[in-house]
Amino acid sequence: MSSRELPSVLGVSGERGTKSAGYLTVADHPDGSPEKLPFVFVNGKEEGPRLWLTGCEHGDEVLAAASVVEFMSTLDARKVKGQVVAFPVLASTAFNIKHRFSPIDSYDFSRAWPGFRNGWLSQQVAAQLFELMVEHADYVINVHDGLPGRLMPTPYIIATYNTAAEWESTYKGLTESLLLEKIVHWVGKSTERGARTSTMMAALLKEGIPSVVPEVGPTTEVGIAAGIRGYTNAMKYLSMLSGKSEKLPKYRAFPDVVHVFPTRGGVFTSLVELSEEVKEGQPLATIRNFEGTVTETLFAPAAGIIIAIWILPMIGSGDFSAFEVATFAEFKKPWPGER
Repeated sequence: MSSRELPSVLGVSGERGTKSAGYLTVADHPDGSPEKLPFVFVNGKEEGPRLWLTGCEHGDEVLAAASVVEFMSTLDARKVKGQVVAFPVLASTAFNIKHRFSPIDSYDFSRAWPGFRNGWLSQQVAAQLFELMVEHADYVINVHDGLPGRLMPTPYIIATYNTAAEWESTYKGLTESLLLEKIVHWVGKSTERGARTSTMMAALLKEGIPSVVPEVGPTTEVGIAAGIRGYTNAMKYLSMLSGKSEKLPKYRAFPDVVHVFPTRGGVFTSLVELSEEVKEGQPLATIRNFEGTVTETLFAPAAGIIIAIWILPMIGSGDFSAFEVATFAEFKKPWPGER
């Protein structure tokens, strides 16, 4: 990609102290109509860092998109130092039909990075966005919000980095500035597990661009409020907005997240609550068939905290997923539910 200025790429004004919105064409549909991603671009009054905000890698995670849109609507470009680039919806075709994955390629956009110019639709879109990020981003906040209507998350944030020194010098301040108490640390080789090498975070890590993934929620009101508070505070931390950034009194660190999948279908009854601490081997839920017989009991694969929980009364074999457990210690067992 050429080294054109970002406003030129987006087709908007490059004037300082302005906010622009539009659509970036990233692909063609079978009928020749363009695949377009909505964006909001804030070009601050003064020079400063370049922050990207992205949402909806999964098309059904509409709270992530809403939190970014609401935040950008509050942002006064005249008070910003640097640039803020927001793409609230990445998986556009999935988003527009309220599905998790695109009906065109059924590809998990969150595992499409750094993209492939001649690949699946999701990979082609990711490739174009990634080239822009590498050239025009200093920091990236990639927002998620669980599996709406099925899997409810407690707010937490994921940071990926290589060494403890890198965490202290580059990632700690940014991560903590989002003001989410629970921090999942994916360090070094842990990004090799569960196809994490194909995440946006892992791809950006290789390019030396710090990024974090906040999971907002559990409700619309709480998630949007937490998002606006966190994004604002992150910009203060990066000296993009005036004012002193906040820190929480304490943060909790978790080295891994493990998913618990059911192997049977039926009536789902959870035995634990969101944010509850669990012990390894502790029963988490029962699944009963239509006769009322318990056909499966789900157990905690490790000690940790429940950070996401299935909320529907029915569940099926392999549904994603009954629980997410943030573990107290690094999880070293072979396990199909590693994220």
